[in-house]
Formats: sequence, structure tokens, C-alpha cells
Amino acid sequence: MADLELQERLPAHPQPALDVLRTYLADRGRRAVENIRPALRTVARPLGLYLASRIVVATAIGVVIALHIGLSTQHFHGSSFPLNPPKGSFFEALGMFDGAWYMHIAAHGYSTQLQPIDWSATPSVAFLPLLPVLLRITVFVTGLNILYAGVLTTFVIGAVASVCVWVFVRRITDARIADRATALWCFFPGAMTLSLVYTEGLLVVLAVICLFALMRGRWLVAGLAAAAASATAPEGLALTACCAWAAGAAVLHHPARDDREGPEGFGHRLRRGRWFPLLAPVLAPTGWITYQAYLWHRTGDIKFWYRIENEFWQGGFHPWTATVDKARLAFDHPGMPDYLVPTIGLFVLVAAAILLWHWKPPAVVTIYAAVAMALVLSSGPLGARPRFFIAAFPFVVALARPARGPGFSALLGTAAGCLGLLTLIITAGVTAAQAFTP
Repeated sequence: MADLELQERLPAHPQPALDVLRTYLADRGRRAVENIRPALRTVARPLGLYLASRIVVATAIGVVIALHIGLSTQHFHGSSFPLNPPKGSFFEALGMFDGAWYMHIAAHGYSTQLQPIDWSATPSVAFLPLLPVLLRITVFVTGLNILYAGVLTTFVIGAVASVCVWVFVRRITDARIADRATALWCFFPGAMTLSLVYTEGLLVVLAVICLFALMRGRWLVAGLAAAAASATAPEGLALTACCAWAAGAAVLHHPARDDREGPEGFGHRLRRGRWFPLLAPVLAPTGWITYQAYLWHRTGDIKFWYRIENEFWQGGFHPWTATVDKARLAFDHPGMPDYLVPTIGLFVLVAAAILLWHWKPPAVVTIYAAVAMALVLSSGPLGARPRFFIAAFPFVVALARPARGPGFSALLGTAAGCLGLLTLIITAGVTAAQAFTP
């Protein structure tokens, strides 16, 4: 009787191994889908905001093209910028100004002729190499023209940056503030550059990775992200200050370790060592230093980057020019966007700085925003342009954080209107000489 019951419980035919594998994979796939759905719902918010803001930018550019005015009559290229092959007016608009230089570098490399300086190509050395490297990779992988590859790359990076901002703000505040902050960041007037071939989106992605890593004590990751940022834009050097602050605090507060805890591997002892956090600030500026060493090797001039920045781009240490002079000229010439927009940005910066001080986020967040903007305001004639708020995103978060209800709706509507208006102004420059750059 027992043997009969056992035979009834056993399957008539053993389940093939393939069926077992199929069942296992189906179960794992179902679990993966269940885990992916919450993640998709999470990223849907910032991605939706990002796509909506891109519609504003695209509409403004479309108006300029439809009316056939300003730079649209010159394929959106001025005499001071490399000419890319015409590939349709809309894409040409997205590749103008600094983007043309980045794509020129990606396609042809750097020109480092020292004597005499070739002003048609040598100014490209002022632009750091990480974005051109990514553009070159996109061209290689997709086979696209450099202009299409540039637009695609920065569009995707902008989408990733919007998700990074949302996730980071939620980590240090809550989901509602993250929604408001990401919305304002996506529709902030300077967010036009997230559609252009510019570095702001890439810098934000690297900054969020670095700041996250510093807050979690992941010193190697923080150092590598900061190093990449320092090879992206000069403002990326602000992360070196963040790494130095966080590492110094970690070293000073590191508990004394009892060597009697037991045997440990060398790698584990190194990671737990008191001085290991210093790896982050040591690595942080290496992207910048490596590029400067490359230029020194190619030209024999250790100050070659600064020389080009100063002689061609009017850079250097000019904080008075970027602030007080801009404000004075804005009052004298209120119709000139090159003076008016940075002056308005200066007032917005003061308000954002006050709100950031009252907010008191983690110290590294404040340090990043303050140093990044200080580097901009002290180093050239551009002033507090809206695009620099995109890179120094904690200022935008500080503006959005206390705003609620109708107040925030008014703030967001104003920002979106200014985004469309600024896009019109930039793309509808009457002539290349009078064009207002982002």
C-alpha cells in the first residue's frame, strides 16, 4: 500500500531539465518586472518634466526657423565658430556656439599650434576633452554625422541628468520637493543648454555621482567622478573642494582602531584606514591636470590653456567685469541681452544663495554650488548667465524648496516663459556679431 501511494505522488514522467530552466527563468523574469515597475514610475516623473521642457525649447527654435530670421539665415553659424556640414536648420540650431567647438574637437582633434597661434582652430583648446570623447564614441557606435551624434548624446545626457537631480534631491529632502526642484531645473531659462551640445548636463550627472559617493563614504567613486568632472568643464573643479572638505571631516572624526580586532586583509585595512578618504581629493583634479599636462607637452607652454582663454575668450580673473560692470552696463544699455540677462541672473543668485543658506543641506552640496558659481563669476566676461545655474543645481533646488501651491505654479510658469523667450533671443540673433550666447 505504501509503495502504491508513493507511485501516485511521483510524476509519471520526470520533468526535463529544459522545463526546469524555463520555469526558473520565467520566475526570475517576473520578479525583475515587478522590481522594474517601481523604478520606471520613479524615473517617469523627471523624464516627463524633461521632455515637456524640451518641447518649449523646440517650439521656440521652430518659430525662429519658420520666420526665417536672425541666425537661421546663416545656418545658425557665426564667423567665430567652426562650420559644421548643413544638416537641417533645427539640428544646426542645436549645434551652434560652444557646441560647434565641441563637435569640431570630436571630429578633428585639438590644434595646439603655438607660434604663430592659428586663431581659426587653436581656441578649441579652451574646451575640455570629456564631452568630445563621448561624441566621438557616439559617432563610432551609431555611425551618425557628428552633428546628429552631438544632439543625440546631449539629449540623452540631459535626460539622465534630470533623473539624477530628482533622485539626489529626494535623498536629501523628500519626493515632493524633488518634484518641484526637478521641474524648476528642467524649465529654468538656462536649461536650453540641455538641448544644445553643451557640458551642463554631463557635469550635473558627474556632480551627483560624486556628492552621493561623498555622503556615503565611497571615496574612490567620489574621486573618479570628480576627476571626470574636472575634465568636463572648469566648474567641475568645485568638486575638488567638496572632496577635500568631506575627506578632511572623515579623517578628523575617524575613530581610533584597535589592532587587536583580529587579522584582516591588506585591502580591507586600507579601506578602513584613517587616511583612505584623502584618495578622493587626490584624484579629483587629475582630469584637469592631465589635460594641462597634455597641452604643455604639445606646446611647451605650461600656461597655454590660460593664454588661449585670456587672449581669445577674454577669460582670466575678472570678478568685477562679471558682476559690477555687467550691472552698470545693463542700466546704461537696457536693451542689450548680454548685459541685462547676467544682471538679472545676479539678483536671482543673491536670492538663491540666501535660500540655500537657510536650507542648510549637507555641507558638500553648499560647497559645490558656491564654488562652481564663484569660478564662473571670477573667471571671465560671461557673468551669471542662466546656464550656470543648471550646473550649480543646488541653487535651483533652494529656489524651489520653499515654494508651494500657487506660488510655485507662478514661479514655474515664469521660468518656462523665460526659457522660451531666452531660446528665441539666442537663436534669433540679428547678426552673428550681435548674437547673445547661452
